[in-house]
Amino acid sequence: MQLTLLTTLAVAASTVLAAANLEPAAGSVMLGAWYDRNLTDTPSAVNTRLNYKPLAFFQTDMDLSSVVKPWTAPKVVMPQFIQQLEDTKTNAVAMLTLYPFEGYSKITDAQLQEMADWFNKMADAGHSIFVRFASEMNGSWFPYGQDPIGFLASWKRCITFWRNALGANKSKVAFIWSPNSGNGYPYPNGQYSIDPKGTDAATVANLKVLDTNNKPGLDEEDDPYLPYYPGDDYVDWVGMSIYHYGKEWKWVDNVLPQPTQFEDYLQGSKTLPKKFGYAPFYTYFSGPDGVKDSTGKTVSVGNKPLIISETAATYHFAWNENVNKTDPNNARPNTCPVPYCDEPATRVDIKQSWWQSFLNADFVKKYPQMKAVCFFEFIKEEELTLRDFTTFGAAPNIFESVAKFEKEDQDVANAFVADLKAGKMPFLSFAAAKDGTGSAVVTASGSKPTGTGAPTSTTKSGAAGVSVMAGVFAAAGALLFGL
Repeated sequence: MQLTLLTTLAVAASTVLAAANLEPAAGSVMLGAWYDRNLTDTPSAVNTRLNYKPLAFFQTDMDLSSVVKPWTAPKVVMPQFIQQLEDTKTNAVAMLTLYPFEGYSKITDAQLQEMADWFNKMADAGHSIFVRFASEMNGSWFPYGQDPIGFLASWKRCITFWRNALGANKSKVAFIWSPNSGNGYPYPNGQYSIDPKGTDAATVANLKVLDTNNKPGLDEEDDPYLPYYPGDDYVDWVGMSIYHYGKEWKWVDNVLPQPTQFEDYLQGSKTLPKKFGYAPFYTYFSGPDGVKDSTGKTVSVGNKPLIISETAATYHFAWNENVNKTDPNNARPNTCPVPYCDEPATRVDIKQSWWQSFLNADFVKKYPQMKAVCFFEFIKEEELTLRDFTTFGAAPNIFESVAKFEKEDQDVANAFVADLKAGKMPFLSFAAAKDGTGSAVVTASGSKPTGTGAPTSTTKSGAAGVSVMAGVFAAAGALLFGL
């Protein structure tokens, strides 16, 4: 009996120790926002619009090279971001999306050290950090995309460098590996699509890695994730970008998402392979059994905490200026003066249906390793339409051209909070307030914050594209003893 008890305690203790950096308690899902810094939005403004509890984390993005998009250079973004997080007077986690826009080969040790210095400065200010490097690397819309060999080498180099440079702050930083959802993979004819007929040595080598089904060419049956996975030792969390754009490409319809659409994107659907892909992402990396490749080699043992790195349901509110130009791909697919003229679904209808499809008790129980969700809070031009991705209300100082739907956006935020107050999302966790010394005190839910500073119990749509306005207008005891 004693041996059995000791064995049980040892197993339970190992489970506690195996928790990833910044991973919240079981049954808790951190709520965050990727706010539009270019449109003068701030974390404090987001919290004010929600008028509920302060969000657990906030995301922003940077060009690691500081050259391709110098206005998003670390030296420009980081001082502002640190101050904006301090202004919330909480221990909100920082989420940093780092784009290697010049390519993997141009990343220097000096750039890596600069980021490590910023990581340490932010951690010293009381904010733990999610780092999402080279996100959506399986996509064809970023210059570093669809290069698994280059990505894997760069990921291992960068994460090893940063971990070594973090010192005492190592436990306060979690590195997120975050591809795009597999629906549409391999995303052919994109600006940076790999050439399936390429003959240069690098392309041939990459195509060999990407061909997981041993059929000629690259197609929707090839795995969109496994060729890009760096290995469990180099990954703290896994993440994914999942969006609702409408009914079908060319993505211009304001329609309600299907009830299982989010789950189909996360787990794949063999009944609709060309739309959702075959690969079950959660099962691979966050489920208890992990995944092996076609040779039987273990790729991941699973159980990684999952963050939905970017998500939103878009609302198309105008045609962009390129519609009906000479390029046939830009031809308007219907005769409506605006995309929504024949659609009865409102912003609230579409967006609430989206979040309710995965932010519910049944979904969280089914996918217990989903530990964080980040909403994409942008209004931007994309493909044929101007798209409103926001869930938490419109940014302050919005331009007159879109001011007419500011109330509609606030209605969406109010609906989200109404769901919270109605007890529909009790698993969501929020940030802890900070006292006058900068130390975290008590979280919004009443529990003590963890030592890491993480909250407890409590094209493509990435912001690498300019937002439309900016672009157009410039508890271990319980686990061990069953308490």
